[in-house]
Amino acid sequence: MSLRKKSLMTLFCLTAAGAASGQDSPGSPPKPPEPDYPPLAKVIEGFSQLSSKSESGQAFYTVWKKGSDELLAELPKDFRTAKQFVAMTVASGEAYAGLQAGEKYVYWKQYGTKKLALVEPNLEIRSTGDKESKSSIKRLFTDKVLLEVPIVTWVPKGGPVIDLDAFLMSGAPSFFGSSAAGINRGMFEVKTAKVFQDNIEIGIEAPTGGGQLREFHYSISRIPEAEKAGYKPRAADPRIGYFTTHYSDFGLFEDGKDVTRFINRWHLEKADPKLKVSPPKNPIKFYVEHTTPIRYRRWVKDGVELWNKAFENVGIVGAIEVYFQDAESGAHMEKDPEDVNYNFVRWLSNGVGTAIGPSRVHPETGQILDADIILTDGWIRHWWQQYNEVMPEVAIEGFAPQTLAWLHKNPQWDPRVRLAPPSRRQEIIEKNQSTPIPALGGHGVASVDTQVIGDQEYDGLMGRFSQVNGLCQAANCKSHGIAMMHMALGIAAANASAESAEGAEGDKDGEKKDEEKKDEEKKEKEKNKEQMVDGIPESFIGPLLVDLVAHEVGHTLGLRHNFKGSSIYTYEEINSDAVKGKKPFAGSVMDYIPINIVAIKDAARGDYGMIDLGPYDMWAIEYGYTFETDLKPVLSRVAEPELQYATDEDTWGPDPLARRYDFGKDPLAYANNQIDLAREHRASLIEKFVKNGDSWSKARRGYELTLRTQFSALSMMANWIGGTYVYRDFKGD
Repeated sequence: MSLRKKSLMTLFCLTAAGAASGQDSPGSPPKPPEPDYPPLAKVIEGFSQLSSKSESGQAFYTVWKKGSDELLAELPKDFRTAKQFVAMTVASGEAYAGLQAGEKYVYWKQYGTKKLALVEPNLEIRSTGDKESKSSIKRLFTDKVLLEVPIVTWVPKGGPVIDLDAFLMSGAPSFFGSSAAGINRGMFEVKTAKVFQDNIEIGIEAPTGGGQLREFHYSISRIPEAEKAGYKPRAADPRIGYFTTHYSDFGLFEDGKDVTRFINRWHLEKADPKLKVSPPKNPIKFYVEHTTPIRYRRWVKDGVELWNKAFENVGIVGAIEVYFQDAESGAHMEKDPEDVNYNFVRWLSNGVGTAIGPSRVHPETGQILDADIILTDGWIRHWWQQYNEVMPEVAIEGFAPQTLAWLHKNPQWDPRVRLAPPSRRQEIIEKNQSTPIPALGGHGVASVDTQVIGDQEYDGLMGRFSQVNGLCQAANCKSHGIAMMHMALGIAAANASAESAEGAEGDKDGEKKDEEKKDEEKKEKEKNKEQMVDGIPESFIGPLLVDLVAHEVGHTLGLRHNFKGSSIYTYEEINSDAVKGKKPFAGSVMDYIPINIVAIKDAARGDYGMIDLGPYDMWAIEYGYTFETDLKPVLSRVAEPELQYATDEDTWGPDPLARRYDFGKDPLAYANNQIDLAREHRASLIEKFVKNGDSWSKARRGYELTLRTQFSALSMMANWIGGTYVYRDFKGD
């Protein structure tokens, strides 16, 4: 055998031996090394596995806990393909703790053998066109890695194990934004750790900047794939006000069709589709948090359930159910308000006058998944409001960006300057002159924080492809009316006391009244005495709370503000017998409707607030939740006067009826009433409003209150100069 043949035979034998032994052959790609994971038993040594609280006993993530600051978690087997929903809430440590802090729609992606990344898919730009455009979109608009986490070990025949507490702590600034600024990642405590079949609930408390302790709650859940959930998205229409979920479709070229918008709504189905009116298959359930004062709970319940009549109109009876969480009896105390599976009405005793009804939706379809309303005591605890801070904002209500930009260049005419303390006016003017004109003149729409909601006027509406109710000021409107009522009650009590004193003087000169008759009169008076709640008649504050809660529940059902809702009746009609107690005085509860306090003593008086849903509310729910597939008959009613609609973006436009805080088809009549009211109360400040023993600072607060009333009235009046009506009707409507 020749030397060359021997060499070839030797090479063949070596190659065959290498192949047989599992070694890579020359020129073939190297096989990845087997991952070297430590044994699971060693990793979880000293940990205790959390039991699932679901009836099935199954767990979405398997979670192990050790002490108060260590958590390990096994991801589900299908972690590579399953979409997940991370809902965040700051549970404690700030004035708005309990308000939804945002959400992420994510999936896990494995890199190599030792790393995982939490990835947010691109949903804002898509293509339903040809395969070429789909391919281009996929390449250009890629997904976004939010966080990376090492794989600690791998469960045999299961999923990867991660250090859960380290992952959540390192991700806090990304998930919670400024609320987690300065968080101490080395000092924390696990406050909540619960495992369910389709979600886990983890709450971690840690000091943030300045040492403030805050609890950050994560609700991580499995989210159904859009096409498998059985939910059918409904197209949005600009003539009816719903929050929307949208995407840009770069595969379409037809004018006006390149953006697809769905309304945000719940997945409501009939339990029996054959019935004209049926109970729901899965009702919308709200739990009233145990922190809600008992004296207000029934009114909160009434406000939530007010919407059931709108759903009955489309064939569902009992669509919304309300339950009370109660610390004393233990009812529903096992439910965490931050859990994405439960909808809560939460009460915050923070002294701030606000109420907000945000929701979380499926980002591909607009299906509402979770909603939590917060109510605060500040709209009732009104007297501590700093009117010197509020009045400048009232004075510029409805100003357009162009007006604000002009005022920046001409600060001597700016109401915010003219209402500032004299000692600060020049400072403010000089500051304006030394800084460039802010975007859109400093209009609120230009300062939206897309990550953190609840502190800016247009939060949740701009910079998001899924809109939510980020900030609502309906409670502020009610707060001012309650302050005026308190003032009126104080002045009325002073008048009654003066009349009683005069009567007592007259009795000395006349005959002595019969003592028994006096006792009977006293008993009758006590019997008929109005129930007072926090110093306000319950007949006044109760229905107003129903009105406010109904407004926020409307948001959680998908509805946006309707600032033309208050314009269907004249002010005279609102206070007439034809309307009072018989029908709501506005087209929608989704407006910022002031409390109806009539200035003239003996004039006709209507209801203080909305007594029912308005015709627009019924119509909007019909569009969003009807089971009819043809929506043209619903939309054909758009030109009816009672169904007028204008929302937040319209309030800086030319329509004088598209305004917050105005009232009536003829707002000037209401504005004149407000001027009369301010004048009447101001005349009684010194003699009757400030009582013996009161600080004179009470007179200043009263004066500022009447001044704000005047500013609100002037703002309504100014809108009519050069205004023009705007309608959302389409050609042919």
